[in-house]
Amino acid sequence: MDAYVSEQEQVEQIRRWWKNNGNALLLGLALGIGGLAAYRYWDATQAAHSESASQNYEQLIEMAAAQKIDDAMKAGHAIIEAYPDSVYAKLSGLLVAKMAVEKNDYPQAKAELQRMLDSDGHGELANLARERLARLLLAEGKADDAFKLLQNIPPVAGEDGIAELRADVLAARGDIKGARSKYLEALASADKLGLDRESIQLKLDNLSSPAAAKTNGS
Repeated sequence: MDAYVSEQEQVEQIRRWWKNNGNALLLGLALGIGGLAAYRYWDATQAAHSESASQNYEQLIEMAAAQKIDDAMKAGHAIIEAYPDSVYAKLSGLLVAKMAVEKNDYPQAKAELQRMLDSDGHGELANLARERLARLLLAEGKADDAFKLLQNIPPVAGEDGIAELRADVLAARGDIKGARSKYLEALASADKLGLDRESIQLKLDNLSSPAAAKTNGS
């Protein structure tokens, strides 16, 4: 009898709990199911968006390879505007800047690279934009501006893939000691990767020339 009464009490407790909380529980389940459906819809939309961006970027590459430069640059800008937060927008920006350089339109190339950095200055693609922009600035004789950009690119895994560029910038700023150190680092990296070292060695040798010594104030 006691066991039966205990069970009845438990049933009554459950009924009372359900009366007080059942509606909230059902609402929570409904929201959960609705949220899952919304997430799946969002996920499918994002996948379709990414697929569309990928296809447009492939067409951009094909136009660039076919030397349809003007059409390719228009297509690149269209991708940047349509998918501003995607990796394809960044890749398109780099490619448009490259095509601008090929057209000798350096102001546009710089503008494309700077726009990319202003939009999102993080990640490897942003660092690649910094590197290319630094090269353009150095070519214009703006070594100090190039130096500031390169300061924001950390070496990867203990190796500096742009040691030669850093050395070029340091040499242009008159820092011969710093440039020599970076050229030696670039030579070591070239030996390790089996790359051509002749141009780097020539730059290193030129640091010891009378003109370089005069620039360094010695």
